[in-house]
Amino acid sequence: MAAEVSNNTTASSSPTPQCPAFSEPYMEQVLKCVAYSIILFCSLVGNVLVICVVLLNRHMRTVTNYLIVNMAVADLLNTAFNMPITISVISGSQIEWSESVAAEILCKFIPFSQSLSIASSVFSLTAIAVDRFLAVMYPLKHYISFHAAYVLIVVVWIVGIAVNSPFLYAQKIIVSEEDGVRISYCEEIWTPVFGENAAKDFTIVLFVLLYAVPLLTMSVLYSFVVYKLWVRKELGNQTTENQLRAEKSRKKVLKMLIVVVTLFALCWLPIYIIQFIRFFGFERFPCGPPPVFAFLAYFLGHTNSVLNPAIYVIFSSNFRKGFRDVLLCRFRRSNSPTNLARYEWYRLRRR
Repeated sequence: MAAEVSNNTTASSSPTPQCPAFSEPYMEQVLKCVAYSIILFCSLVGNVLVICVVLLNRHMRTVTNYLIVNMAVADLLNTAFNMPITISVISGSQIEWSESVAAEILCKFIPFSQSLSIASSVFSLTAIAVDRFLAVMYPLKHYISFHAAYVLIVVVWIVGIAVNSPFLYAQKIIVSEEDGVRISYCEEIWTPVFGENAAKDFTIVLFVLLYAVPLLTMSVLYSFVVYKLWVRKELGNQTTENQLRAEKSRKKVLKMLIVVVTLFALCWLPIYIIQFIRFFGFERFPCGPPPVFAFLAYFLGHTNSVLNPAIYVIFSSNFRKGFRDVLLCRFRRSNSPTNLARYEWYRLRRR
């Protein structure tokens, strides 16, 4: 699924005989490169700010925000290693895949890192959904502690690496001769260890594990949470002002997270559609999906890395204030609500 960057490079270096090489106007290339450069810069700045805001403000250090930081790290991985390669391919630059160890590692790492970024993001979103479900349905119990959150983040990356590890085998540098010219390019080759249909099977596996199952799980969990917070009416129960304030805060966080999940699903779905067209729609699209659709699909998927920090700013006053403080270099050691409550408890006991 994530081998599109590599396949784009292959397409530009070694077009198939029945499909003519795709060329586009120079100005169109420039506009695409400018658009990609903008989202690269915004993603880099936005996700770094998210990490700084959470780490520099004690009251922002919650389980949910730590998982959001983990998503920001995943987005930075995608921003640093995949967007520059995509810009290079769009500009028409030919990537010279030399027969060296460094080139072999790069060939394997590019698609692996992009799919790992998606895996880390979607698994983090799923973990956040579980945390919010437990927090709303069982408010008096703390199932996910900070220690458990740290372990969960490690597990997210380990599972993501395990799921995407086949890319480290399949991505290989292939050498061929065209008109007496020796050409090297990076391509996805599954044989001889796996069968000829391994690419199709792996695409289905990634779609199920990194898209369908996580989104179905989050949809079910958030449906219960929405029912608990908005739909169900508990007659005869009077809520205190503190309970109302806590419920209002949960609703704000929930709205933000639902928007994040929805945009994630919309942004990455076109890429899966492209992969299914390639592997299962060959008769109708022998040369693959239209280049314009392929570009828009990957551009939309990469834009998701920019949208997440923007969503946090729109829905969370704490993130808005944190972004402003970091940009203005106003670093203050603010006391967290937990520390204030503990101080008040000790103060009352001394009376």
